[in-house]
Amino acid sequence: MGNGRRWVPSPVTLALLGLVLALVGNLATNLIEVEQWWWRPSVFAALGVLAVGALALEAVRHRAERVRAQLGSVGVQSQVFGALPRQAWQWQPRLQEEKAVREALGRRGRAALVALPGARGAGKSQLAAAYARWCLNQGYDLVAWINTESGPVPELAALAAYLDLQGVTETAPEQAATAVCRWLERDGQARRLLVFDNVDDPDALRKYLPTTGSTKVLITTNRREFTTMGGIAVVEVSMFTPTEGAAFLARATGLDPVGDGARLGEQLGWLPLGLAQAAAFIARTEMSYTEYAELLRRQDLDETLRQQAGADHPGVLKATQLSLAGLARADPSGDTARLLRVLSLLSPDGVSRDQLVQAEQHLGLHGGVWPTINALLEASLVTLGGDAQAGSYGEDRRVVAVHRLTALVVRYEASRAPGDDQAAALETATQLLDALTSRFPRHQVALRRGELDELTAHLDAVRGHTDDPSPLLLTQAKWIAGLLEHAGDLTRAIPLFEQTLADWERMLGAEHPHTLTSQSDLAYAYRSVRRLEEAITLLEQNVAVSERVRGAEHPHTLISRNNLASTYETAGRLDEAITLHEQNLADRERVLGAEHPDTLISRNNLAGVYDTAGRLDEAITLHEQNLADRERVLGAEHPDTLISRNNLASAYDSAGRLDEAITLNKQNLADRERVLGAEHPDTLTSRNNLASAYRSAGRLDEAITLHEQNLAACERVLGPAHPITDTVRGNLTEARRGNGV
Repeated sequence: MGNGRRWVPSPVTLALLGLVLALVGNLATNLIEVEQWWWRPSVFAALGVLAVGALALEAVRHRAERVRAQLGSVGVQSQVFGALPRQAWQWQPRLQEEKAVREALGRRGRAALVALPGARGAGKSQLAAAYARWCLNQGYDLVAWINTESGPVPELAALAAYLDLQGVTETAPEQAATAVCRWLERDGQARRLLVFDNVDDPDALRKYLPTTGSTKVLITTNRREFTTMGGIAVVEVSMFTPTEGAAFLARATGLDPVGDGARLGEQLGWLPLGLAQAAAFIARTEMSYTEYAELLRRQDLDETLRQQAGADHPGVLKATQLSLAGLARADPSGDTARLLRVLSLLSPDGVSRDQLVQAEQHLGLHGGVWPTINALLEASLVTLGGDAQAGSYGEDRRVVAVHRLTALVVRYEASRAPGDDQAAALETATQLLDALTSRFPRHQVALRRGELDELTAHLDAVRGHTDDPSPLLLTQAKWIAGLLEHAGDLTRAIPLFEQTLADWERMLGAEHPHTLTSQSDLAYAYRSVRRLEEAITLLEQNVAVSERVRGAEHPHTLISRNNLASTYETAGRLDEAITLHEQNLADRERVLGAEHPDTLISRNNLAGVYDTAGRLDEAITLHEQNLADRERVLGAEHPDTLISRNNLASAYDSAGRLDEAITLNKQNLADRERVLGAEHPDTLTSRNNLASAYRSAGRLDEAITLHEQNLAACERVLGPAHPITDTVRGNLTEARRGNGV
C-alpha cells in the first residue's frame, strides 16, 4: 500500500470469517440438513450480514491504526510558536464553552474562524489556551499564539521568519505577515491552530485571516464587532455560571460557598478574574466571605479607572484595588508592590524568572526575587507558567505574568498622586532591560533567540507605556534592534530602527549626534535588505548634515562617507563608490595617519570596490599592503587582520590565482577557528570562501563536502533564514550543479 503498512486482520475477524465459511460450506454440501424451506436462505442472509459486519469492523480498526500512526509521527514534529499561557490557578472547566468551541471549529480538513468575545477577565485567553493544549496533545503540526497587543503584524512577521518562509527576511513586516497567512491557506491536510489573542482592532486583523485550507483560527477579543463579521463563528465567553463560580470558590478557599459565597459571587459579577483575586485574599487572610464582601463594599472606585478598564462590572476592579492595598499591609518593605509595578509595564506574555534573577540588583528588592514572586502568587496578582527545567544555557523557564486588566489597575494606581510610583517603575523597568542587554552574548544571538524575542517584547511594552522615552531606553532599543539585525531578523529590526530614529529626532533634533548615528544604523539595515535607494537617501542626508555640523574631516563624518561609498558599491554605482572611497582614504591618511585603524578600513574598502570593478591588479596591491600594515599594527590574529587576509584571498580567486587563494583561505580558516571558534559567523564565512575557492579550482568533491558541513553549522547556529545561511545554501547548490548532482 502507499503508506508502506500491510493490512493484517485481527484474530477476531479471522475467526468470524472462518466460522462463516465453515457454515456456508456445510450448507452447500448438505452436511447440515434442515427440512424447513426458509432455513437455508435465512442462514445464508445472516451469514452474509455477519461477514459484511466483520469486514466493516476490520476496516474501522485499520483506519484507526493509521490515524494513530499519523498522529504519533506528527507529534514528534509539532511546532509551537509564541507564549502559550499556562493553566490558571485552581482551573475551573468551562464545559459549555469548551464544547461550543470544538463544534464551531468543526472537523479536520477545513478552515474555521471562531471569535471568543467577552469582558476583560472572563477567561477568554485561558479558554483558547486550553484548546491549544488539546491540539498539541492531538499532534497538530503547528500551534501558533499571536499576541496582538501591538497589532497582528509584528508577531505574524516573526512567525514567517520562524517557519523559514522563503524571502520573508528581505520584505517589510506587512508583506511577511501576508506571506505567512497565504502559506497557512495552501495545505488542506495539515493540522494547524492559529490563536490571535487580545484583538483590539478587527479591521487591522481582517486581511490576515486565512480563509481556505485547513487552519483553525481562534480570536480572543473584548470587541463586539466580530459578532457581525461574515465567515466568523462566535462563541460568547461569559462569566462563570453560579454553579461554576461556587465550585471554584469552594476549591480555592476551602469554605462552603452556599449563601455568603454566592452573594460574594454576585457582588463580583461571577467574573473569573475577580473571583480569583477574592479567593486568594480570603485564603491568605483566613477571613470569611462576609468579611471580604464588606471590605469590597467599602472600597472606592475611581470612575476614570472604570472607563479605562472597559470592564462591565466594577467588582473585579475593586477586588484588584483591595488586593493591592492588602500587599501594602502584608509587606512593609514594599517589595511586592514595587515588583508588581515593574511587571505591569513589561510584556503581558510575562517575564522569565531567569531574567528577573539576572537583573535582581536593579529591582530594588530587599528580600530577593523569588520570595517576592511567591507573595504575589499567593495574592493571585501574578501567574506562573513554564517549568524549572534548565535549557541549553541553564535558564529557568518559569514565566511570571500579570493579567492585562490587573496590570491596568496597577499602572493606574501607580500614576495617582501624591507619589511618583509610575515614573520610578518605568526607570526600574528600563534599568532591568539595560542589565539584560549588557549581559546578552552578541556572538550567541542565533542560539538564544528565545531570550532575544522576550527582550524585544519587553522593550515594545515599556515603550508603549511612555510618550517620552528616556535616552537609556532608546539606547536599549538601538541595542536590541542591532541584535535582531545580527540574527538576520531584519523584519523586526527595521521597524525598531525606524521608531528609534523618529524618537531621537523628536527629542533631540535632526542634527544631534545620537540622531545621526541612529540614521546611519537604519540605512545599514535598509542596505542589508536591498532597499538601496532608501539607504542612499538617508546616507547622503547623513553625510551632508555631518559635514555641516561636525566638519568635513570629523571622524564621524568620515565614517558616514565610508558607509555611503559602500552603499553606492552595493547598488552598482561603482564610479561614485570609487571616487568617494578614494577621497575618504586621502582624508583619513591626512587627518588620522596612514596606520590608524579607520584608515586601514578605508584602504580595505577601496581595494574591495576595485575588485568589484574588475581592477584586480590595483585591488591586490592595496589588499597586500593593507594586510601587511594590519599584521604589523594590530597583530596577525586581530579580527580586522583576518578580514584583510580573507579579502586578499578573494581577490586572488577573482584573478585566477587559485593556489594562492586556497592557501590563504586555509590559513585564515584555521586562524578564525582558533581565535573566534568553529561556529563564529566570520569562521562560517571563511569556510564558505575556502569551499568556493575549491569550486573555482575544479575540486568539486572537496567544495561540496565543505559546503555541506558549513550549511549544517549555519542552520544550527544562525538559523535557516540568516543571510549567511542563504549564501552558503546557494553556493552548495551551484557546486552540486557543477558536479552534475
